[in-house]
Amino acid sequence: MGFVGIVGLLFYSFQGWQNTLALITVAITCYFFSRVRKYFIIFSIIIFTPLFLFKYLEVLYFFKIDIVPFLIANFIDAPVPPGLSFATFSAFALLVIFKKNYEKNYSSLKTIFGYLFFFPQLIAGPIVMPKSLIPQLKKFNPTNLKSLFFGIFIFSIGFAIKAILADSIAQYVDPVFSNLKNERADTIVISILLFSQQIFFDFNGYTLMAIGIAYSFGITLPENFNAPYLSTSISDFWKKWHITLSNWIRDFIYIPLGGSKCSDSKHFLNLMIAMLISGLWHGYGLTFLLWGFLHGSFIVFEKIFNFNFIPKLLKIVATYLLITFLWTFFRVTDLKDLYLIFNSFDANFIVNYKILFVFIGCLFFNYLQKFLTISFLKNAFKNSNKSILITVSIFLIIFCIILSDGSTQKFIYFNF
Repeated sequence: MGFVGIVGLLFYSFQGWQNTLALITVAITCYFFSRVRKYFIIFSIIIFTPLFLFKYLEVLYFFKIDIVPFLIANFIDAPVPPGLSFATFSAFALLVIFKKNYEKNYSSLKTIFGYLFFFPQLIAGPIVMPKSLIPQLKKFNPTNLKSLFFGIFIFSIGFAIKAILADSIAQYVDPVFSNLKNERADTIVISILLFSQQIFFDFNGYTLMAIGIAYSFGITLPENFNAPYLSTSISDFWKKWHITLSNWIRDFIYIPLGGSKCSDSKHFLNLMIAMLISGLWHGYGLTFLLWGFLHGSFIVFEKIFNFNFIPKLLKIVATYLLITFLWTFFRVTDLKDLYLIFNSFDANFIVNYKILFVFIGCLFFNYLQKFLTISFLKNAFKNSNKSILITVSIFLIIFCIILSDGSTQKFIYFNF
């Protein structure tokens, strides 16, 4: 455990000493709470303070709330330390375990550092619960060749969909969103469709890489995506997209609020609060708040009305289109960009052959998501010739390194 924590700390130190100090603060706070196991609310506030200072301080500045000038000078324009949101949520889960006295053997400093600084998932998840990761780290023994080979295979798949697909799509999408006022409506529609693919390949690519590295060390991380664009509803989507974040919000926000074991109106309010927090987790901006609000609204709408009469295929396509539309609020930087997008449409706009071609291509890639689940990849690995598969995986990794000239574009979720 101590070795894992030291390696993770060294890995993260390349992000800068200020960023490393923020995560160490979170870890030390967990350690002190494990000693006293009192004043849970105070320690929780301390845990979330670095995240607030780096990510949400501008909210107070925006509303002209008088705060210490030192904070404004040092944090208002500071970039959010990569992985701080993930580490904070993981640390809070650890605090809850200490509060309930579930596991007293998790409270050593090396155990806490090993859990929070396990480097494969440190930057962008998945968010791993302490009871899932800590017992594995305590038995850390990275000598299993089968796990090593499977890890290399999974890593190569994740690296490929990031370097080949996500980064290629980004070269089309990013310039369009950077110049919305000069883009035509059909170009914007195509970019929105492609962004839905970019964010999946980018985030799932990272997740598969993290899972692959962890497997190489004999550690199993939870699956974070399960063919989300084949969902039949928004509710179903959140069971398949960023699964570990959904589970965290369910366990620490939704259920403590009362979950569904209450009146319909309270149930719907709980859903809305959970989705608003999901939006705010990604950023303080009004666009993220709108994104969370709209997701929550559609989930409530699905609870009120029965759509079982709609054929499954039609529900899948309709859900994907709705999710893609909602990604617009996620992708733009402010409300002005939303205005530019909606203002680009006029009475002369038609869905032309280019949009249809890209849409059909997106549906094809959506179908392929079923082949990127861990269960499918495990079966593929199990039934394949290991020597050939590992050789191909290594060549795929080398090809991606050459293609990306040694470095890929920044992962989207590094911003959160």
